[in-house]
Amino acid sequence: MSASELRYAVIGMGGVAHFHLNQISVLPGVAVVGLCDPTDPKGWRVPAAQAGVPRFQDAEKMLRETKPDLVSICTPNKFHHALTLLALRHGAHVACEKPMAMTVAEAEAMEAARAAAGRLGGINFSYRNNAAFRFARELIAAGELGRVLRVNTVYLQSFLGAEATPYSWRNDLTLAGFGALGDLGVHMIDGVRFVTGLDYQRVVGLAQTLIPEKTDATGGRHPVTTDTNAAFLAELTGGVVGVFETTQVAPGYGNFFRIEVSGERGTLAVHSDHPEEIWLRAGATLTRYATWHTDLPLQRLPTDFVSRGTPPSPGAIVPAIRGEKIDFPTFADGLKAQRVLGALLDSMKSGSWQRLG
Repeated sequence: MSASELRYAVIGMGGVAHFHLNQISVLPGVAVVGLCDPTDPKGWRVPAAQAGVPRFQDAEKMLRETKPDLVSICTPNKFHHALTLLALRHGAHVACEKPMAMTVAEAEAMEAARAAAGRLGGINFSYRNNAAFRFARELIAAGELGRVLRVNTVYLQSFLGAEATPYSWRNDLTLAGFGALGDLGVHMIDGVRFVTGLDYQRVVGLAQTLIPEKTDATGGRHPVTTDTNAAFLAELTGGVVGVFETTQVAPGYGNFFRIEVSGERGTLAVHSDHPEEIWLRAGATLTRYATWHTDLPLQRLPTDFVSRGTPPSPGAIVPAIRGEKIDFPTFADGLKAQRVLGALLDSMKSGSWQRLG
């Protein structure tokens, strides 16, 4: 290992750890120096490329012995706050999974600790990597839709409703903090901010749990204490109304994340399953006339735009650590999304709109 290599470690060896390792360890000049999880290392599913990396069950011990420059936090949400503070105390930059924390107070503490440590913090809002989402952002920022009038967003999955899908920590409110609202809704919250450039002024929402219990891998039954369905309204910058729906129990849906935006001179829509395509009808002449036949043509993105893609989240933090000017989702972005989640929880308790800011 050369002195210039970036030392990288991962805490939490569940499925999402593979995503972090695959995005970060392959970058030039990155050396994986440690993997950590409190469970028995024999049960970890470690990618072949990291089979020989030292394994730890104690995060403090790993950080002390391996001295990483960058740490990915890939644990259940409950542990994001404490482990981020621990990594920062050991001088590491942090790439954290979403949602950032369990509460707004925890997210605020994480961002304050990051700033005090002089380190970078990234949140894995992975849909910012999607070329269609980035192209839509560029179109809207350039004013090609005119003033934004409305936003409609859905994120639909089916996995939790499937009997064959076993119970996991994501179904436990004490470990996850949220269900569909935090797991999927946080992507919608950040995705709309990213694509439209608009922020949240006030929100009101509802959530429900439609699957009362699940069976774990050993046949034991557990109650599902997280929400499975959530819907909310948001007033965005300039009075724009945003409508949001998410579920984990809609049969037939895999990973259906769609954002639609209408402006004075056009409508566009992007879909997570179509990263190089966009539904778009825009232009002053075309939208001058009403139409009674719905038509949003599906168009390929320019190949030149697609080829200019940035290093994907969470990997974009690596060139940022090395001093490059690069756009990536930061702890500040994670905190903004956490505040929206917090306001939505407050609205569900009070039954009323909650203001942000």
